[in-house]
Amino acid sequence: MKLSIKRKLLVATAVIGLSMPGVAAAQQRIFDIPAQTANQSIPEFGRQAGVQIVAPGTMLRGLRTGAIKGAYDVRAALGELLRGTGLRIVADDGQTITLAAAEGAEAVSPYGIDANEIVVTAQKRSEPLRTIAASVQAVSGANIQSRSLRSVEDIARFIPSLSIAPETGIGDRNIILRGIAPSGGTQPTVVTYLDDILIPNSIDPMLYDVARVEVLKGPQGDLYGASAAGGLLRYVEERPDPSEIALDAEIRGSATEGGAGNYGGAGVVNLPLGDTAALRASAVYDNRGGYIDNLDPYTGARRKNVNDLERFTGRIAGLWEPTEAFELRVSAMYNSRINGAFSETDRNDRLPEGSPGSLTTSRFFPERISDKSWIFNVTANLDLGAGTLTSATGYVRQNIYRVLELRDIYNLDPDVIGFAYPGFDPDVNGPFVGNPNTELLAPSTRSERFRQFTQEVRFSSDWDFPVQLLAGAFYLRSTVRRTQFLGFSAPIPEFSEELYGADPGSLVETGFRGRERIEEIAGFANLRVAFDEERGELKAGVRYYDRKNPRLIVDTPGALFPNAVDVTAKDSGTLFSASASYKFTPETFAYARYAGGFRPGVGRILPGPVCNPDFQALGIDPSTIAPFTGPEKLNSYEAGVRQSSSDGRFSVGVTGYVIKYRDIQQSLVLPTCASQFDVNAGRATSKGFEIEARAAPTRYLSFAFNLGYSDARLDEGDPFSGGDAGEQLQYVPAWTVSVQQDYRAPVFGELDLIVRSDISYTDKRQTQFGLTGSSPDFATSLPDYTLVNAQVGVGRGDWEAVVFVDNLANTLPIYGTNQTRYFGSDGRTWSVGTPRTWGLRLRSSF
Repeated sequence: MKLSIKRKLLVATAVIGLSMPGVAAAQQRIFDIPAQTANQSIPEFGRQAGVQIVAPGTMLRGLRTGAIKGAYDVRAALGELLRGTGLRIVADDGQTITLAAAEGAEAVSPYGIDANEIVVTAQKRSEPLRTIAASVQAVSGANIQSRSLRSVEDIARFIPSLSIAPETGIGDRNIILRGIAPSGGTQPTVVTYLDDILIPNSIDPMLYDVARVEVLKGPQGDLYGASAAGGLLRYVEERPDPSEIALDAEIRGSATEGGAGNYGGAGVVNLPLGDTAALRASAVYDNRGGYIDNLDPYTGARRKNVNDLERFTGRIAGLWEPTEAFELRVSAMYNSRINGAFSETDRNDRLPEGSPGSLTTSRFFPERISDKSWIFNVTANLDLGAGTLTSATGYVRQNIYRVLELRDIYNLDPDVIGFAYPGFDPDVNGPFVGNPNTELLAPSTRSERFRQFTQEVRFSSDWDFPVQLLAGAFYLRSTVRRTQFLGFSAPIPEFSEELYGADPGSLVETGFRGRERIEEIAGFANLRVAFDEERGELKAGVRYYDRKNPRLIVDTPGALFPNAVDVTAKDSGTLFSASASYKFTPETFAYARYAGGFRPGVGRILPGPVCNPDFQALGIDPSTIAPFTGPEKLNSYEAGVRQSSSDGRFSVGVTGYVIKYRDIQQSLVLPTCASQFDVNAGRATSKGFEIEARAAPTRYLSFAFNLGYSDARLDEGDPFSGGDAGEQLQYVPAWTVSVQQDYRAPVFGELDLIVRSDISYTDKRQTQFGLTGSSPDFATSLPDYTLVNAQVGVGRGDWEAVVFVDNLANTLPIYGTNQTRYFGSDGRTWSVGTPRTWGLRLRSSF
């Protein structure tokens, strides 16, 4: 129940808008109406058009309309505003316009799958999604809420060519778009924004109070700069609303097959502070009980459900609009994630029959991750008449602490790898479990303290002629301090003396302390030229950037990195984009686009003499290695066409692309010293296509279909990584497919029956190139998998109760695998998904 007196009166009288006599429908007027609910947009349209609009208030409930901006004929503008709502004009005498449901059908259900047109701001302007000359896909807040999507992993099920690859063993992840996957270096290939603020990919705010999630595919270097080589993920938060008090709440509980119970809840409150200001606060809590067991290596005792997870996201935002020309938005978000352990299973000498389906590990120490972050955002918009001046200021602080059980990196088999650590040679010291030295190993601890400040200022024109300009400047400064230690609770004489040449009685820790800074300044501009009565558009973009990345590494005690590594990676250059688009009819749109992108190089960590055997096996002379890697460069070419029906009930879009990818940063594994080393090696090409389709055959039933194909392969072999020409890039599925269905209809008197389902398919993926460094063959292929989710329930108005089943077929997705813990044996770790989970969710709006 929305507590707006004004809106109730409008609905009660069934007259919406303000009346001004004598206005001809053919007269052009200037419109500036943002995307919003129909109950808000239609009265505002009537005011700006100077006409009276009549419609039954119940017809508008739950509908949203797109944005309208510019000079339009009144009737044409109203038709555009109503597009996709299922409403039509049935009478127009020049002073009063009457609306009704589209002939032969009722209005599109407000509960469908993104049924109404979505307006996005991904290119720093408000634009209808269907007429953007780029590949942008959006998941609406209504869809996120109805399907209880809480993370980017959930969103990825519905975005073709988007996949998530976990970094098995450390709890991180990589976001992959269109086959552009990081295989080395420290910078991502896809960046994440919260509104206008750049945030690390490791921050994954739980999704609840969001307007939509936008995914931009392909390089976005001209507008977003470094690391947007594969694309961009953007969370758009709900704005505080001065017009009404609103409350929303949800609770849920569930059980995972073979695991523990889960529970959580969420709530939102919007409070007006007069007519020009508002506060909005939200909180989301989620507790997952876990489903992985751990067997004690010594006693065999089973500790159940060790991978429990507790997450919380809280946000408070304020809006102040003292005049029509100025607005100020401020927000603060807090995120907390505490993992009991990773969702991984093991095969090792204690679990020789271990497999992904065993859902069992055998680790010496309990593992955990604590990840806590704050995001602060201040955004101001000033309407100058000729355009809008925007300032977006962001500050991010994040603290991550990991306790990792890595004893097994000393558990080398000399018959396999040709090397054993002193004090851990099975031929000398006996089996690893039972060796007294093994009990002296302490868990590995890793900590990161991240701080980032960003500032962007831009001008977006609103000129009365067919040329528009977007221009701005961007500044970033970030610092991350890292520590990593793997030591002993007491000295191991032979290890200290033989490996490090140290006093046999010394307590030797392997690890390092590091500090990495990034400072970037950039300027960008985007020029648009419309032609043929604004049906066509040409656009060109440019960005100049200057980036510095100092990196300092200090080793403890000085054998792995005997000299402090203090280097600075520098890069500057210019990125370009160009596109052409044309709207052949109101329902048919086509475009072509070129874009360049890059992923920065980083200061290189050069290991010491302990790693020389690995370099010799690779044929690398360490003295000739440059102190930093070079940037990766990309050139992308794409074209697409979108078609919809005149009533907006059916739509389809097809996009094809080719991306040329060179100077790929790759990590080489150095197993002798348990380290990695980054190189620039190889070229690749990613080519493919995507299909998106939506259908709402009735008011109550809607479908969505998404398909992506990515053929991402090396163009040439690389002797360092062991990759061969034609090999598939790492963690890139060739095919991704999803189908969604949504049904909500009144069948029990005043109660609606709710039936929702979705099916998603992810193809097999390759996790490593043939031979990695001097280690055994790491190449492996992860199997494909299909996930099925379903909901059945009842609802009435703004509340609903549903029973849900996630992973209905109890499939076991395998998201990643590696041998980080078991360099010298047949051991392996798999990152796996959640078994079948069923539960109950209750949600209501007030």
